[in-house]
Amino acid sequence: MSLDERKIRLEKMQKMMAEGINPYPSKFEKKQSLAQAKESKIGAKIKTAGRLMTKREMGKICFCHLQDETIRMQIVLQQEKAGESEYKFFLKNIDMGDFIGVEGEIFKTKKGEISILVKKYTLLSKAILPLPEKWHGLKDLEKRYRERYLDLIMNEDVREIFRKKAKFIKEIRNYMDGQGFVEVETPVLEEVPGGAEAEPFITHHNTLDVDFYLRISLELHLKRLIVGGYEKVYELGRVFRNEGMSPQHLQEFTEMEFYWAYADWNDLIEMIEDMYTKVIKNTFGTLKFDYQGTAIDFKKPWKKINYVEIFKEKTGIDLDKNDYSKELLNFVTKNDSELAVEMKELQKAGVTNFGRIIDGVYKRFIRKDIIQPTILFNHPLAVSPLAKKDPKHPNRTERIQVLLLGAEVGNAFSELNDPIDQRARFEAQMKMREAGDKEAQMIDEDFLRALEHGMPPTAGFGLGIDRLFMYLVNQPSIRDVVFFPTMRPEK
Repeated sequence: MSLDERKIRLEKMQKMMAEGINPYPSKFEKKQSLAQAKESKIGAKIKTAGRLMTKREMGKICFCHLQDETIRMQIVLQQEKAGESEYKFFLKNIDMGDFIGVEGEIFKTKKGEISILVKKYTLLSKAILPLPEKWHGLKDLEKRYRERYLDLIMNEDVREIFRKKAKFIKEIRNYMDGQGFVEVETPVLEEVPGGAEAEPFITHHNTLDVDFYLRISLELHLKRLIVGGYEKVYELGRVFRNEGMSPQHLQEFTEMEFYWAYADWNDLIEMIEDMYTKVIKNTFGTLKFDYQGTAIDFKKPWKKINYVEIFKEKTGIDLDKNDYSKELLNFVTKNDSELAVEMKELQKAGVTNFGRIIDGVYKRFIRKDIIQPTILFNHPLAVSPLAKKDPKHPNRTERIQVLLLGAEVGNAFSELNDPIDQRARFEAQMKMREAGDKEAQMIDEDFLRALEHGMPPTAGFGLGIDRLFMYLVNQPSIRDVVFFPTMRPEK
């Protein structure tokens, strides 16, 4: 865009204002959407509005396209119908990108296109900056994310993705409500962040003169509600993690978590498969998808994989043993120097819980090959600080994950409700934190106090909505399914 073009548009606006024309009126009575207008009978009276997207003058007739939230539709101005002065004013002063209201009637052009014959128009908002000429197919992803408003204006397929996302979230709510869960809201600002292994963002409360953390999970406050007497609760909310950027990770994303009293992980397996398939089918009308050339099918039953067994199969390490540190160190030394260095540093600090190392091995050597929707179960205690122990296998927990395309798209537990056990696990996490692990969890004394008042047996589940949805709409990056992803400020 040249500065001259912006200057010309400003001059037009100023001239209109000098002539008593308001280029930014407060209201317009829009009676039909453009989609409704398109479906109307020939001769039907129409009063609608939208953004002017194209403008082509042919003497005493001007063909344009108007776009609103629903569709793009042709409108036609004839000097004879609109009036000579109004027609000439339109040609001279109304530009592409302006919002206008139009009144007229439906007719069919000689080429057979259903259009609106405009008899009266109203300028509703003067665009000072023009629309981009070569936006469609733009490869500069940073510009698309930063100027998402232009991306939405110019690309109907992008608008459709976000319509689908709204429906997807609505279907999740419908399912949870139908299962008798109560939707709740819990604090975003927390004195102690918890419920996940992630580095939090820190903020400051001026009046209290106290630092707070932006929540990294919804878990611990929802469990407090189970302590308080609710038996089925869920929340859809934003969580914040100060971690690296990748096509699968965001620093701010939407999570859904639910907690179900008197249930365990076996109940969750059935419910999760049912929830995913029904929500996906109701949103998209199918359970079969293509993601970047890979066919995905959500049809039940899904594959079930035992974490401890597949870990031993792939690495030779038996996580059921009380001490597998030597075998683990040998494996990472041979296969992953970065993890080997990290493990040696933990050993120097006296840490005996190598959950972070085990998790790293699992993600780099096992999870990446699990493509179809899969339930992973029987996670080791070392990587599950909030899950109940398996009574038959003391080094395992009653935990499951939903896996898809080599990534996690769901996480569930039989929740730990023994306050003594929970404190011991928090203390083990704190040792890791003191050794330099910024993602290890802190001790939350108020949560422990809540548990000491008693929490019934409870099953819990968490889903990162943006990542799952990214796969369903075949987008290469999670940023493609978030309106305004976090970005470095412009210089």
